[in-house]
Amino acid sequence: MTPFQVKPICAAIMLMTAYGAPALAQTTDTAGTDAEAQPAPAVVQVTGMRQALRSAEAIKRDSLQVVDAINADDIGKFPDRQAGDALQRVAGVQVGRDRGQTDVVIIRGLRDVATTFDGNEIFTAAGRRLSYQDLPVQSIGGMEVYKSATANQFEGGIAGAVNIRLRSPFDAKGRTASGYIEDRINKTNGSRETKNKHNPGAGFLFSDRWQTGMGEMGALIDVTFKRDDYAYPVQWVDRPTNVFSVRPDGTATRIGNTPPFAAAPGEVLGQLPNIGGVYYNGKRKRESIHGAFGWKINPNLEASAQYLGMGYQGRNAVNYILDIVTWAPRLTNVVLAPQGAHCSTPLGTICPILSANAAAAQFSPNAYDWDPYTATSTWGENERTNTHYLDLGLKYSDGPLTVNSHLAYTRSKFVNDTVIVDQQIPGASSSVYAYGDDGHGGYTSVTTPTSANALRDPSQFVLRGLVQNWNEQAGSQFQWRSDATYRLGGDNFFTALLGGIRLSSRKASYHGAEGHSDFSGAVRPTPVGAFGESFEQLVPGIDRLGGPWYTPASDFLIDRADAVRNAYGAPNGRVPDDPTRLFEQRERSATLYLSGRWKTNLAGVSVEGEAGARVVRLNRKLRGQSRIGDVVSDVDLSTSETNVLPSVSAIVSWTEQWQSHLSAGKTITRPGFREMNPALSLVPPTVNAPGSGSAGNPNLDPTKSTNLDATLEYYFAKNGFAQVALFHRDIDGYLQNFTQDESIGGQTYRVSRPQNSGKGTLKGMEFTTQKFFDFLPGPWSNFGAQFNYTWTDGENETKTSLNSSAFTKTRLIDVARNSWNLALLYEGHGITGRLAATRRGDYVEQIAEAPFDQDRVVKATTFVDLSIGYELNRNLSLHFDGINLTNAKYESSLGPYQPRDIRYNSATYGLSLRYKL
Repeated sequence: MTPFQVKPICAAIMLMTAYGAPALAQTTDTAGTDAEAQPAPAVVQVTGMRQALRSAEAIKRDSLQVVDAINADDIGKFPDRQAGDALQRVAGVQVGRDRGQTDVVIIRGLRDVATTFDGNEIFTAAGRRLSYQDLPVQSIGGMEVYKSATANQFEGGIAGAVNIRLRSPFDAKGRTASGYIEDRINKTNGSRETKNKHNPGAGFLFSDRWQTGMGEMGALIDVTFKRDDYAYPVQWVDRPTNVFSVRPDGTATRIGNTPPFAAAPGEVLGQLPNIGGVYYNGKRKRESIHGAFGWKINPNLEASAQYLGMGYQGRNAVNYILDIVTWAPRLTNVVLAPQGAHCSTPLGTICPILSANAAAAQFSPNAYDWDPYTATSTWGENERTNTHYLDLGLKYSDGPLTVNSHLAYTRSKFVNDTVIVDQQIPGASSSVYAYGDDGHGGYTSVTTPTSANALRDPSQFVLRGLVQNWNEQAGSQFQWRSDATYRLGGDNFFTALLGGIRLSSRKASYHGAEGHSDFSGAVRPTPVGAFGESFEQLVPGIDRLGGPWYTPASDFLIDRADAVRNAYGAPNGRVPDDPTRLFEQRERSATLYLSGRWKTNLAGVSVEGEAGARVVRLNRKLRGQSRIGDVVSDVDLSTSETNVLPSVSAIVSWTEQWQSHLSAGKTITRPGFREMNPALSLVPPTVNAPGSGSAGNPNLDPTKSTNLDATLEYYFAKNGFAQVALFHRDIDGYLQNFTQDESIGGQTYRVSRPQNSGKGTLKGMEFTTQKFFDFLPGPWSNFGAQFNYTWTDGENETKTSLNSSAFTKTRLIDVARNSWNLALLYEGHGITGRLAATRRGDYVEQIAEAPFDQDRVVKATTFVDLSIGYELNRNLSLHFDGINLTNAKYESSLGPYQPRDIRYNSATYGLSLRYKL
C-alpha cells in the first residue's frame, strides 16, 4: 500500500485506541498485586451499537431459519447511505459495484437473491430485483439475510432472501426526530486530471405516537436527498481478432483470423488484442420519501400503512476511446511473452504480444479506411427511475390465533434516452502495450503526420456515425397475502400450525427503438466544423491511456440532441417505436402454504423446529419478437408451472450456550423479465471491428435448488457469539450467457443470449464471530470486533455452445472461493467507530471466452471503510466516513500475460452532522 492508503487506517486505529492506553498502563502497573487492588469491572451501558448488535444476535438465535441480521442503529454506524452498501457487512454477503455504486447483492457466491419489504415482493422497473442503490438506509428499520427458507417465506431466490423492515412509528417509544446533513468528496483513481467534486446529502425523519379515544396511533415520515458527481475510469483489453507471424527482429505480419494458422519458417505465432478504455462520469440525484401510519385499534386489532417513493435521475457520459490494432497489416518493435503454458491454445501455439508499434496503413481508396482504427465516442445518457410502493396491513390477535394480512401495490418505471456520436482520427499510428509493469495495457503514443498528440488535437478528428436509442421499462404488481398462526396449548409435540395464501398479478413491459445515421459524400466534416467548438470536450481520461482525450460533449448530445440529429439528416425527436422490440409479460400466481411447528426433548436435549411445504402455481403470458440473424419471428407464449417447495428446519439447544440450526428445503429462482425478452439490441460495428448485441430467451426455465444447511453456534454469557455453518446446494438450470457470431444485414455481430445450463453443486463453510470485549478492564471494554469468513466451492455442467446438448464441467460463474469481513468496533466516551475490511476472493466471470476458450477470472479485492462519530452533546454528533481507503479496484484476466479490464473505484471521504431529538 502507498503511504496515502496506510495513513487513514493508522490514524483510525490510533484514535480508537487512544482511550485504551491508560487502561493498558494501569493493567501493566498492577500486575502481580492481589485481587483487591485490581480495578473494578467496567459498567457497560447497553445502548447504541451494542444494543443493535444484541438485537441482531437475538434474531439470529431465535429464528428457525439460518439468518444474519443488521439493525437500524448498527447500519447507522457504517459509512453506508444505500441499502446494498450496508448488506456487505453481513456474513456470507458480497456485493457487486458498477460506476461507483453497489448494484448487486451476492449471498454465498450466488446472485439469485429474493428481496422483500416486510415480506412483500419488491422490484425496480421491469426487473425481478430491487435496485439497492435507490433505497436509502434512513428508511430501514433492519435487514435480515435468510440463507435457508421456511414455507411462509416468499419464493424466488436459490441463494437466499433479503427481508427489509421499513421503519414504523411504533419502533420508538414516543416522539422522535432525527436526520443528517453531509458532504462527501470522491477521489477518482486512475485519472490524475479528474477534479474532486463535492456531493451533498441530507435526510430528515419525524415519528410520533399518541393515545386517542379510538386507540393508539402513530405516524412517521422521512425524506432523503443525495447528489453524486462521479467518475469511473475503465481500461479494457478486448479479445484478439487476428494472428500475426512474428520474426526474430521484432517485426510481424498479420496472417488473418481463420484457422489453421501457420508461421513462416523461423517465425512464431503471436496475438495482439485491441486496447481501449471508457471514462464514465456524470451526475446522479436520488430522492426518497417514506411515510408510515400505525393504529392499535384495540388489544386484538392493529392496522398499518406504509408508502415509499424512490426517485433517480442521471445524466451520464460514457466516453470511449479505442485503438483497433489487431487489424494492422504490419507491426514493429514487437515484444512477445516468454514461451509457456499461456501460449498453448486450441488453435495451436500462439503467444501473447506484450507491446508493439502499429504504423498507419490505408486499406482502400476511401480516405478514412485506415488501420489501426483510432476513435473516440460519447454516449450521452439521460435516464430516470421512479418507484412507488404502498402496503396496507391488518393484524388480528385473539388468544392462540394470529392473522396478518397485507395488500400491496408496486409501480416502477425506468426511462433512458441515449445519443451516441463517434469520431475518428484517420491515418493515426499507435504504440501500445497489452501487458505493462502492473499487468495491464495502455498507450505509449498516438500520432499523425501533423500531430504528436493526436488525441488532444480536435483538428485531427472527423465525424463518423450517429446512433440514437431509447427504451422504457415498466413493472407493476398487486399482491395480497394472509398468514395465520394458531398456537396449540399443552405439552403436545406440535406447538403451532401455520398457513397462508398469496395472490399476485405482475406485469412487465419494454419498448424502445434504435436508429443509425451517417454522412453521405466523399468528405467527412470535422466535429468543430459541423457543430462548433462547444461540441468537443477534453475529458480527464485515463492515465495509462495517455490522460485526457477529445470526444463529443455529453451535455451537447443531451441538451441539443435535435441539432445533432438534423446535422446527420435525421428528423427531430426520438426514433419511432420499433415493434420488434415490444415486449410484454404477465404473470399471475397463487400460493398456498402449510407448516407445523414442533418441540420435543431427545435425551435431555431440547429440539424445536418447523416442517411444511409451499405450493406455487404460476400462469404466464409473453409476447414479443425474436431475431436470430436475419430471421425475425413472433413470440406469443402461454405457459404455466406448479412448484412444490418442501422445507424442514430445527433448532437443537445442546446447552444454554450451545445450539445448532439444521434445515433442508427446495427453492427456485425464476428468470428475470429482461432475460426472457427475445428482442435483440445491437451496437453497430465500426469499419474494422464487429458489432455486438444481446437478447433474451423466452424459453428459459426456473433455476431449481435443493438446499442443506447446518450450524454450530456458541453464545457468550454477556454478548457475542461464534458460529460455524456448513451448506450444500444441488442446482439445476443455472443461467449462463452464450456468445456467438451472427450475420445481420450483411454485418457480423457478437450476440449474447442466456440459456439454462445443466446440473451443478455449491458447497461451503462459514465462520462468524462478534463480541464486545466486556471482560477487559477500563476503557478496553469499549472495544469489540466482528469477523466472518466464507469458503465456497462449486461446479456446473456448462453447455459447450448455444443450444448444444453436450456439457462440460466448469466452475460456477461469479462464485468466489474465499471471502471475509473484519470490523474493529469502538463505543465509549462519546466516540463510536468502525474500521471494516471486506474481501471477495477471485472468481470466474465468464467460461470459455473466444477465440481460445479461456476462462476470464476476476482478481480478489479488499475494500477498507472507516466511520468515526463523536457526540457533541445529547442531540448532535459529528461523523467522518471514509470508503475504499485502500483504493481497491476490479482487475480481470485470462491468465499470465493476458489481462482484460482494470476498473478504478473511487475513494470517498465524508463529513456529516447527525442529530436526534
